[in-house]
Amino acid sequence: MGGDSPVTAGRPPKPLEVKRKNGNPGKHALPAVVEVSFVPDRPPKPPSNLKQSGKRTWKQLWENGRLWLGKSDEAAVRLACEQADEVTALRGAASRLKDPMKRLQYIYATQAAEKLLMSSLSNLGFTPTARARLGLVVAQAAETESRLTRFAHRAG
Repeated sequence: MGGDSPVTAGRPPKPLEVKRKNGNPGKHALPAVVEVSFVPDRPPKPPSNLKQSGKRTWKQLWENGRLWLGKSDEAAVRLACEQADEVTALRGAASRLKDPMKRLQYIYATQAAEKLLMSSLSNLGFTPTARARLGLVVAQAAETESRLTRFAHRAG
């Protein structure tokens, strides 16, 4: 492969969940478990330029990624939310077009925008492979969250 392709060679890494379930037969060192720092009570306020889809995505990303997203991730989350708004707008525009060729162009543009959005979501840790690269296992995240909730109730 040549050119400007961002695709890496080989297969994507196997998610940590799978390696741990299979007993790590290759005996390769697994990434260290991620230490969870301060977890905010609520998502940061969404940027005012986001539309409905972007605001919904903002809330979902911060709530579901609250164990690993931090203040420094706000710009990347904002970009993903703007991309979600763009996908929604392109889908809507495509559905209103009568000309099949124009509609097809919008469908292709929508698919390209969806691909960029998935890349952004992956970079933020919202796929199993991305979480494996972060050293985060979903079961660990759920357990950590329940420990934090129990701690908060004891302290409060």
